[in-house]
Amino acid sequence: MGVPHTSPTVGAWAKPGPKLGPFTAKLVDGSVVTYSWYRFVDQPSFQQYAWSEEKKATLQAFVEKLHTAWPIDRDYMAPPTRGKLASFDPALLVTPPAGLEVGYVPIVTRQTAQ
Repeated sequence: MGVPHTSPTVGAWAKPGPKLGPFTAKLVDGSVVTYSWYRFVDQPSFQQYAWSEEKKATLQAFVEKLHTAWPIDRDYMAPPTRGKLASFDPALLVTPPAGLEVGYVPIVTRQTAQ
């Protein structure tokens, strides 16, 4: 068993912080991930940038447009003509809570072995 990976609980992880969570999902490898829902522009990785409110609003609006117009069950690129696509653990494809379907993303904050 490895040491759990845990994100910080201060700084960009706490401010502006998640909208909802934490939630957990058990992965195929037996580990458990903990995640919370962040507004797209509020996710921790973006907090290092000194973006203006206008730039954040433009990016957030773009993501909301994508979330509205691009459902998860469509193909957006032609299938590969050679090789094979990567696959994802189905537990990583989580359903947004009511009200967070557009403009919000799940951000993993912890992974532990079970």
